[in-house]
Amino acid sequence: MKQLSFSTLEQAGVSAFGVQRIRTAAAQMVADGITPAQVIFAARRGAMIVHQADGKFGPEPGADDLTTDALFPICSITKLFTATAVMMLVEQGKLGLSRPVSDYVSEFTGEGKSKVCVHHLLTHTSGFDGEIILFEPGSVMSYSGYGYGLLGEIIRRVSGQPYDEFVTEKLFKPLGMENTFYCVLEEARRKVVRRSPEAPCAEWIETEEQLNSVSAGGGAYSTAIDLAVFGQMFLNGGIFNETRILSPIAVKEMTRNQIPGVSSQYRDEVFPEAYWGYGWAINGTKRDGGDLFSPEAYSHWGAGGPFICVDPVYETVTVHFSVELDHQRPFKNMYVDYFNNTVLAAINDL
Repeated sequence: MKQLSFSTLEQAGVSAFGVQRIRTAAAQMVADGITPAQVIFAARRGAMIVHQADGKFGPEPGADDLTTDALFPICSITKLFTATAVMMLVEQGKLGLSRPVSDYVSEFTGEGKSKVCVHHLLTHTSGFDGEIILFEPGSVMSYSGYGYGLLGEIIRRVSGQPYDEFVTEKLFKPLGMENTFYCVLEEARRKVVRRSPEAPCAEWIETEEQLNSVSAGGGAYSTAIDLAVFGQMFLNGGIFNETRILSPIAVKEMTRNQIPGVSSQYRDEVFPEAYWGYGWAINGTKRDGGDLFSPEAYSHWGAGGPFICVDPVYETVTVHFSVELDHQRPFKNMYVDYFNNTVLAAINDL
């Protein structure tokens, strides 16, 4: 099968009361005006326990009711696809994480750039943002879309294929992620969620350019179920539907803290321990996206509302898509925390 399936709540190890509480709390967020559009997904042990859409496709009067197959811009979650593609090339013996970036992008030269390796780009510790030197490579984590743009170019040069074609052919198609795009097909655009001009990030998300973006750092659109399949592949150790994408070792390396002792700052929040893997943010002590995740959980946010988390301890995959209206409370979408808390609270077999 190409998609996660519904199973009995007993097999999933969750309570009927808990699942109903997830559904009710999610619907209430839309009823209370916290978001006008929201799709939630949660699975445990490969069994879907909730997949629900609430709200409308757009802000205009008479907009259609939202459906679970709605397409959302996943923005920076795209970086996970890029990191996965990098690791696929590593496994093929075509790319080295400890090699200088200049080995693959010859024009990446100048003061300090010879010290920047591929793993620095994956962990946001390159020390560079364009031509600007921020710090010594490996010393501080500073979240960087620029670094992932470089990774996209490395993928193109090493694979011999355009970045988006490589990811589509080697990742999306084998996993059956038929509703995940960089350039959204005309026939699929009616399923794209629309946001009001006042919504955070609308000034660039609601553009034709974004619908046709091949950015390695933030260009993809997806459905909750497609993104959940991607997450389940990681939870399964690199395989889904008998199709192996990554080795178990590559998954282990991507989802452990690769920069111990390195600090970071995001907006007004300081993290003495950044906890970052290859692409994935590692939970550690951050409680990122929820209060109940294990320290081993790994996740990623995207601008404007999307979030994915995999918790290997509690065997869960959760996806929360929404149109954010207030993403400064105070640092990020706290309503994602609320959703994930209800999911983990539904587990009753520990």
